[in-house]
Amino acid sequence: MTPRTPLDHLRDKLWLKMLPDSIEVPTGPGTSPVITKPIAQATVDDIAFATEALSRQSVALHRKADALRQIHDLARRAGAVGTVNATAAAARIVDLAE
Repeated sequence: MTPRTPLDHLRDKLWLKMLPDSIEVPTGPGTSPVITKPIAQATVDDIAFATEALSRQSVALHRKADALRQIHDLARRAGAVGTVNATAAAARIVDLAE
């Protein structure tokens, strides 16, 4: 039997089952390149930088989902259903509100 690694031990804990095999660590600010690093070799700083990058991605996804929800809701208020073009319907109701 192979010995359990620290990563195996952490994954055995209920709240850490989602630990990825690797993380993407930004090499600088903004949209700089990333280094893919096995989680078992990651430093505390690597995890902090990867977590911050994922948090920014999460915020961006939330904003996109919210924008789509708004278009959907506007289109529905305009009476759009099914295969009606959502952005056209949303634009119509926005124009009526002006």
